[in-house]
Amino acid sequence: MKFDPTKLTRLKRPNFSSGKLLTADDLRAEQEYQREKMWQHNRLLHGYGIVVGLEVGLQENGDGSTQVIVSPGYALDGWGREIVVDEPIALYLPGDRHDLTVFVKYIEQTDDDAVKQIAPPQNSASVAETAQVTFEPSSAERALAPTQRADYAIALARLRRPHQNWQRDRNFRPARAR
Repeated sequence: MKFDPTKLTRLKRPNFSSGKLLTADDLRAEQEYQREKMWQHNRLLHGYGIVVGLEVGLQENGDGSTQVIVSPGYALDGWGREIVVDEPIALYLPGDRHDLTVFVKYIEQTDDDAVKQIAPPQNSASVAETAQVTFEPSSAERALAPTQRADYAIALARLRRPHQNWQRDRNFRPARAR
């Protein structure tokens, strides 16, 4: 494997000392340091992709609609963040497409249910690290690489509808973390 220096991040941690006033900013900086350190470890040592689970299934409904069911599982995104799906996710497929890729991406959700892609509001009591499943029109293989995407999402499956019913592309192989 070729070394990619763009995967390195210079980490900076707070320096605590006796008598120093501990602020909310100090605690946030400590949390950020720990998270960035873990993410760097994950992306440099384990890479990205599915670790376990995250199988994609299709369910035809009586009304002619089709749902995608993503099973529980665990993955590492292109930045090394942990994507945890702790219960099945079911979404309806759009009726106007014939070729889609199913992605899962890391998101942060605050206690007020506002999804934030980058940083949660500072006044939220808690932040849940969770996952979001999305569909995109299938495109070139390069667009599937999480390190080439702004959201670092992991491609789980490619779906095709050559005629009436959706099918999984059996030739598509999702990325697997090491």
